[in-house]
Order: sequence, then structure tokens, then C-alpha cells
Amino acid sequence: MKKRRFAVAGLLGVFALFGTVVVFPAPAQAATEWSMSNTSADVSGAWVHGSWWWGDNGRLYVKVQVKDTVANDRNAKARLMAYYRDGGTRYEELANDNGTNSTVTRTYNFASNVTRVEINECTDNSLSANICGRYSTIFYRS
Repeated sequence: MKKRRFAVAGLLGVFALFGTVVVFPAPAQAATEWSMSNTSADVSGAWVHGSWWWGDNGRLYVKVQVKDTVANDRNAKARLMAYYRDGGTRYEELANDNGTNSTVTRTYNFASNVTRVEINECTDNSLSANICGRYSTIFYRS
């Protein structure tokens, strides 16, 4: 116990000699907002938007919100594709079948070696095929 106090006292002396050093835990990164509106991923009847941020655990978090914007008997949907440095991929899909003006929200998390996340909007119903925009990149790092 005395050795620990001596070490702390020594460090405080060094800090006083060279200037005060204050160490705080790094704050979580502020979320980066994104929206598929006015991108190649945009389709009529759906609004897919959200945010992404790095967690303290080193994982990438992506919050996805899917809003059904048109009363047309079609569901709104988001499709996500994540790409990893080791060549792996991950596909996710979030559907909103709760009706016009409803929003469904889900947060996904990805391993620290993720390099890109792409998302597109779709609409569908049980009687017809999906109508989807092209994938648009919301997160990228080399």
C-alpha cells in the first residue's frame, strides 16, 4: 500500500513539474445521422433513416428506422449489407408492416473490422415482388 501511495505521489510530482495532465475516459462518439432520401436507394412509400456510432466496446452500432409513408398496401423495408476486412459479409432486413405513417426501429452492431455498411429502401406485399432502390453507403473506412 505504501508503494502505491509513493508511486502516485511521484506521478503527481512529475505532473506538477511538467504541467497538469488530466485523464478522462474518452466520450462515446456522437452519432452520425444518415437518410436514404434523395439517394439511389430511395423508393416511394418508404423512408429509411438513422444513425451510426462507435461503441466503447469497439463495435459499430447502426440504428435503422423504417417509416411507411404511403397508404398503398405495400410494406416498407430496409436491407443492410455489411462488409468486413477479412472478406466476410452480413445481411440484415428490417420490415415495417404496421401501416401508413408507422415507424419500426432496430439497432444493429457490427464487429470492429467492419469496413462498409450499405442500405437500401424497399416496398413489398405478399402478392408482388419487392421494389427496391440501389444500395447506398452509409459507413465506409479503408
